[in-house]
Amino acid sequence: MLGSLRQFTVCANDTSCGAAADFKTVGARVLAVGAHVAIYVDTLAPAGGLKSADLDTLRQVFDTLLYPLDSANFGAVSDLDANGVVIALMTPVVNSLTTKAACSASGGAYIAGFFFPADLDPNAPAFQTNGGEIFYSIVADPNGTVSCAHTAAQVKTGTLGTFAHEFQHMINYAQHTLIQIQGGTVSEEGWLDEGLSQYAEELTARRYLQAGDMATWDQLVGNDVFDAYQYLTATGASPLLIEFDQGTQAERGASWLFTRYLVDQFGAGLPGKLVQTTLAGSANIAAQTGHSFDTTVTRWALANWVSDLPGFVTPPELSYVSNSQDTTSWHFRTRTFASLYQQDSSTFRHRYPLVPTASAGSAVSLSGTLRSGSGVYGRALQAPGAPGFTLFFSGSGAAALPAAVVPRLSVIRIR
Repeated sequence: MLGSLRQFTVCANDTSCGAAADFKTVGARVLAVGAHVAIYVDTLAPAGGLKSADLDTLRQVFDTLLYPLDSANFGAVSDLDANGVVIALMTPVVNSLTTKAACSASGGAYIAGFFFPADLDPNAPAFQTNGGEIFYSIVADPNGTVSCAHTAAQVKTGTLGTFAHEFQHMINYAQHTLIQIQGGTVSEEGWLDEGLSQYAEELTARRYLQAGDMATWDQLVGNDVFDAYQYLTATGASPLLIEFDQGTQAERGASWLFTRYLVDQFGAGLPGKLVQTTLAGSANIAAQTGHSFDTTVTRWALANWVSDLPGFVTPPELSYVSNSQDTTSWHFRTRTFASLYQQDSSTFRHRYPLVPTASAGSAVSLSGTLRSGSGVYGRALQAPGAPGFTLFFSGSGAAALPAAVVPRLSVIRIR
């Protein structure tokens, strides 16, 4: 009922919430109720928060855009608590997950919200669960009393992406563990779940782009693009196969780029297939694409360099671009990052962030650590008629690598 109070238990530890001491009990009042969502706001939220009209707008957007969009692309959500709605709890507990020092050190990055799987786990201990479909987000805090300062206007717009993102996590978990169980309760692996949630943000942003709202488009998709730039700047430093969905900005960028590549290659129906299954991770990718995961991740790695490469006829399987008329594809090299470089070369220092090392073929020398699902790029500049050369892989020193850990080598010839 509108205006009613309820107590919630909220994870208050940004690394682990496995003990009762990791949670806070908060009181919250329901301030907006729609057909698909009930928005609760913590009674201890700082001054300067969203007004009733703002919350009504969020409720309306969730009911008419986010709920049908995520449901159509990823699948139905459960109703474990039998209340007919999803609960969005806006609480300063989420704000406090990012300290002011961390905000400053990361250029303003912060945790905007989360979904906590134990809320949908009937077997979770009582201190961990609220027993229903719920996700959490920050509250407005214009004076920075809890952590970073967040104006009401910033939260009103940014929360659209947060709601879409966390709702996908909820649908994904519900499908894997409550709806498609078929004798199994395996949740999706964090890296793929995160990529799908970032894709949910992009889908939301595109609706605003179609309506001509460039400001909202830029804000909603900007984080994905920035994270992708961070990954492509140093692909060798970030794995694709992160264990959890809270990875670094660069790791989240890898997840989004890989998911975006999958959609371009296998169609807009693929995300729903990846969610509505009991499979997870690489096995899920292989089953839904019909290709081995090794093949798909190798092609994706090559696509990061040759897709949209001027003067090169890119094979279709190595491209982010579905076809020349597809307005939902990304031309990362020739449009997206080139435009960002022109607008702000101090932040985006390269027209295209992936800059491989380059040397003569006979002088190729790379060393370091290869991370799961990612790669290191190098260009071997070989003149016509130049002598052939042989590449050797070794561990520390000159010892040969064991056969079981020899890295995958992908070579593409560009004239």
